[in-house]
Amino acid sequence: MAVSENDLELIARTLEGMGDRSDNPLGTLRERFPTLRFVRLDAGDIEGDPIRSAARFDLYLLDTREHCPVLTGDLLNAGAVVVTPRRESRG
Repeated sequence: MAVSENDLELIARTLEGMGDRSDNPLGTLRERFPTLRFVRLDAGDIEGDPIRSAARFDLYLLDTREHCPVLTGDLLNAGAVVVTPRRESRG
């Protein structure tokens, strides 16, 4: 499964539209995007820069083609979207 730029834009808009209503948006995202897979992790469980930030969340892409999933910036190889709470500062 590939994730498109349009998918990321629609996911970001969905998160922005949720405002402060949810700390775990996965139910809404899975309902609105049934062909995509979502994983929620704590911000401390992931390193690197997000592919997109929206509302109170950071988005990363996960390459799930191999036995051990890895973060990727490649939309064509993304098998899942990782959602984490947004960190206030990175570094």
